[in-house]
Amino acid sequence: MNRRTTAQDVYRCELCDENMVDMLCVVCPRKLCKSCVGNHLDDDPNKHKLVKFQDRNTTLVLPTCPTHSSERCKNYCQECDNAVCPSCISSDSHKKHTFLKISEVFEKKKEKINSDTKELDEIVFPSYTTIVQKEESDAAKLEEDYKSLKQSIENQRTKWHDEIDKIVNMLQDETDKMRETQLKALKKHLQKVKNLRTEIQEAIKSNKDILHSPNVTETLSYKSRNSALKRLPKKLELSTPKFISQPINKDLIAKMFGVVLGFSISEHTEGYEENTQPIREKRFLDKPEIQSVLETEIKCPDKVAYQSKGKLWIAGNEGSLKLFQCDALQSESGATRSCLTLKHVIFEGPTDIAVTTTGDLIYGIKLKNTVFKSTKDKTQVMINLHDWKLLSLCITAFGELLVCMTDERKYRCRVVRFNQDPEIMQIIQYDHQGESLYTSGMLSKYIEENRNGDICLADCDAGAVVVTDKAGKLRFRYVGTISSQKSDQFCPVGIATDSMAQILVSDSLKVHIVDNNGQFLRFLDIVCSNPMRLALDEGDNLFIADTHGNVKMAQHGQHID
Repeated sequence: MNRRTTAQDVYRCELCDENMVDMLCVVCPRKLCKSCVGNHLDDDPNKHKLVKFQDRNTTLVLPTCPTHSSERCKNYCQECDNAVCPSCISSDSHKKHTFLKISEVFEKKKEKINSDTKELDEIVFPSYTTIVQKEESDAAKLEEDYKSLKQSIENQRTKWHDEIDKIVNMLQDETDKMRETQLKALKKHLQKVKNLRTEIQEAIKSNKDILHSPNVTETLSYKSRNSALKRLPKKLELSTPKFISQPINKDLIAKMFGVVLGFSISEHTEGYEENTQPIREKRFLDKPEIQSVLETEIKCPDKVAYQSKGKLWIAGNEGSLKLFQCDALQSESGATRSCLTLKHVIFEGPTDIAVTTTGDLIYGIKLKNTVFKSTKDKTQVMINLHDWKLLSLCITAFGELLVCMTDERKYRCRVVRFNQDPEIMQIIQYDHQGESLYTSGMLSKYIEENRNGDICLADCDAGAVVVTDKAGKLRFRYVGTISSQKSDQFCPVGIATDSMAQILVSDSLKVHIVDNNGQFLRFLDIVCSNPMRLALDEGDNLFIADTHGNVKMAQHGQHID
């Protein structure tokens, strides 16, 4: 049994272990009786501070000065934001500083702690409790919603099974009727032939009887029936029907059966959407100013991605990937210059690339199912697309990854949003009527996020730029100008978005500038042979790569402050 306390919670001295506690050393801390106080103070009285045990919760325990260990801090320096002792106050390090009584600071801190605790206890914690309850309720509702979703799919399967059963039963009924009709005709024909055969048998018997009869009259009255009987009956030919099955079009069946749409995971701050990047006003220059023309020696560039500080990634359609330093090559005259190559990598096929906000390179070989992430230290697999194949990718303003992909049969196309973990956060594939937003096929598809959060896909197969909002709802399709529509020449092969949320689209003939509502603004008045891929830097300088591997760096607008 512990003798320092009893069942009545009486505290005992921690030195003698006999007497009841009278004093408390708040420095050590130790509970002491009056008899043991002297022994406790023997080593150094200044190092200890005694208070009555019943006052232990009301007496302030002043901190020991870290600089002058033998002194207690009774004041507080406002400039240094720490407790000070008398020696500190008189030192040069606190010259002309403002000092407060530490007890006053202590009381204000206590008031602040009390206020914070009250706020946490009465407002913040109940709010979190409400959120937890709502999230738990949402989790339960989510389970029910998914049960309902699966049941809807199961109901559709039942309907399809019922329709298939009806079709099968109808075909089998028709088959039974055909069988009965043909069988009846066959039996009727068979009976007719049997009857004729009976007549022939009777004629043979009659002839034999006459042959063996001495009756002259029967012989003279004989009439030959051979001419009639030897005429064979018409041959009955029956054609047994066959079932011709039609080839099963899995993609068409999947589309007819139905689609699952509306999957997304998004985080909101205080119930509101995250703020998008501010849209700055800008006026167009009458004629774009060519800053420089860079010779990359990459034929038919497949993607251009600006990194930072004048660094530009260019991927060729034959697997060549280079990083160039461009800022030191700007030329007022716009003369063609060879650019400095910082890095050169060769891949096995056309590669799509994007650069993160931290400068890491995200890339993948087109029509393959792997996306890689390359940092300064290493390159590793970031995402496995499994049965889907990469078409294009881009990084959003908040560091998420948008990937445009197609299935193995090149029939379906979708856009998937991944967070930085990376986990699937959203799938965009169908409109509100269940129709595909994007066309099938293997022609160029390039994806970019606009400053207002819209997702813009240059779909060459469709001859359109398909724009959805952040939630995946179709906003508009830009199909070129009236003249390009009439000549059926609009095939977007490059896309970029600027700080005004305007969309710049190249169609290998011209560069279109479109506002964020899909309205055509103007063509970029710049001479460029087969403009292909586009990219913008942080200053809205435009990089235009042509089929010959030349990249023009041009300023097409000026910001209005």
